Order: sequence, then C-alpha cells, then structure tokens
Amino acid sequence: MRRKQDKQFRLIDLLDDLLAGRDVFFKSVCFVRDMMTEDVKVLTLDDAIEMCLKFMREHRVRHIPVVDSPTGEDEQQYFVGIVSQRDVFRQISPYLGKIGEEDSDSEALKQPLVRIVTRNAKSVSPQTPIREMIGIMVDNHVDMVPVLIDQDIVGIVTSTDILKLFIRLDTIRRLCSKMEKTEDRRRFVDLFSWNSDKVMPAFSTILRTVEDVMTEQVDYLKEQDNLARAMEVMQKGEFRHVPVVDKQKKLLGIISDRDVLRYLPYHSKPFEAGTEIFRGRLFDVASNEPATQRNLHQIMTRDVTCVLTSCDFYTAVRMLYEMNISCLPVTDKDKKVVGIVTVTDVMRGLLAVYGLFEGAMA
Repeated sequence: MRRKQDKQFRLIDLLDDLLAGRDVFFKSVCFVRDMMTEDVKVLTLDDAIEMCLKFMREHRVRHIPVVDSPTGEDEQQYFVGIVSQRDVFRQISPYLGKIGEEDSDSEALKQPLVRIVTRNAKSVSPQTPIREMIGIMVDNHVDMVPVLIDQDIVGIVTSTDILKLFIRLDTIRRLCSKMEKTEDRRRFVDLFSWNSDKVMPAFSTILRTVEDVMTEQVDYLKEQDNLARAMEVMQKGEFRHVPVVDKQKKLLGIISDRDVLRYLPYHSKPFEAGTEIFRGRLFDVASNEPATQRNLHQIMTRDVTCVLTSCDFYTAVRMLYEMNISCLPVTDKDKKVVGIVTVTDVMRGLLAVYGLFEGAMA
C-alpha cells in the first residue's frame, strides 16, 4: 500500500483549476472516490506475520488489506479483512532477539496472517459521501477503511488522507484571507456555488485554534507508573495516547497503546484456569504478567512535539500530517498539559465543516 509523494499543495495549480472553471474543493471532493488512494498494496491470508511486519516498516504504513484467492489466481482475489500494526505488535514478543528469547517467540513470526486478520471490517463504496465515511471512522475508532465494489478492493482511505483534505481547505482559506477586496473574496467563493454570506464568516469563526477541538479531560500518567497502570487508564477511557507528566503536570513524554503492546508477551497458549486476565478492546494479558510491572520511564517517547492552546488549528493539522504522528499534547504558556489533539479530533472537526458547507450550499 504505497502512498504517492504529493505532500505539497501548489496554490498556482488551485488557481489554474479555478480559472479553467473547474470546482476544486467541496463541490468535487464530496464522495469517497474523489479522495481515496487507488494504488493499494495487499497481502494474502497465507503470508507470514514476519513479512507483514517488514512490509509495514519499509512502506511506513500501519494497516494492510488482506485478500484471499480461492482459485489460486491473482485476478480473482477478494477482500477478507485488515491487519493493523496493533495486531502485529500483539504477536511479537518483547524478548525477540534478546537473551530471554524462546523458540515460541520466533515461531510466532512465521504464523500466517489468517490467525490475526480482522474480519468483517467496516467498509465503504466509491459512492459513499465523505461525511458518512468520516462518521464511520470516528464511531468505530478506525484509522483506515477499505473501499469495496462487491468484494473487490478498489481503494482505501486513511486518517492521513483526512489530514490531507484539511490541508487543501486551509489552502483555500489562506487564499481568501489574502484577497484585499471583499468583492473578490465573494467571487472566489461563488465559483463553488456556495452561499457567500454564510461561507465567508465560517473561515474566520470555525476551527480557529487548537483549543476549539482538543480533548480537555485528559488522564495523566507519571514516569514512575508501570504498564499495568497505563493499560488501566487506556482501557477505562478508551485512549490511545496518554501524556506522562511531572508533579506540576509539565510534559515529560507520551505513552501510546502501540508502546504498551510492544512490551507485552505473545500468548500462544490459553491462559491457565484461575488466572486473572486484563482483557479489553486494546489488551489481553494476565494481570500477574511480569512485563506489566515495567516502569513507563523505560518505554515512553520523550522529546514530544506539543502546541499551545493558541496554536492555529490548521497549523496543527499540517504538523500531524508532515511529521506522520497521531497526536499533539496541548500545553499552556507554563508548559502544563491542558489537553491533547488527535487525528480523531481532526476528523470530528471535518464533520463540522462539512455540515456547515452543506448548509451553506442548500
């Protein structure tokens, strides 16, 4: 699954489209087919977990569609499900390649993807409205949806594609703000057949700063806490990222569910009878597992990029996209953590934007 190298959005190209009479944003980018990635790389049910891990590292992707071919012919492959980076991390032992490695640790990598693939994944069609697709991603806590025609996969949409869409909106917003004459700005917007009186105020009132979309009620962890405590906080709040702070709530680092999964052992056998199990949507591990006692200061990510509450919202979106990260802790002027902005928060913001523009075009 390779994404084209098109991170730069040239304003001159946008203007050329406008001058040629082509509507280039919300009027043309309304359906999944208008923004999906079509060059989709896939793996099969028989491919090994080790191959999947290598593929993810080489192509810097976190999700891979999995297909099956009952007849053994590539042209008759059909979509089966998705393997995520989290699925892979659940199968990798933290002792792999270390002194404590056991035979079962390396054997786990040789297992086929059929053992870990997520079936019945939420999917969309090329004709699905973008607003509906984003709602599916937010409601189901997924970062990627496959685009299917019958059982054939014809594309994918990832959270990175959502960020890219927001950057396109920001390009238009900046162009409008630089136009000196109000009449010119209205003429620009009218090219999209929008109601100018409703749309123009939107650019200056909706999603102005990070504070408008950030999650404020953030649970914190301390670097002396262990993995068991991190799992408890993540399970309870269904968080994927939790800031690690000092006594003054100043940011020291961040811990993600992927960080936790990397250090949990792979269980190839059922748990023994009577074993208390820490089970949930993210983790499945015995509560007496020694690895859960590891302190967070050993595994947390330090030197975390963060933003102030006053940071321009679109600037934060560009940071998420260009740095290929999933969240930005938000701090006040004293560097105390007051919230967090995730890709999911951005998607919720885009839902609000689409609702506003749909109302303006009505």
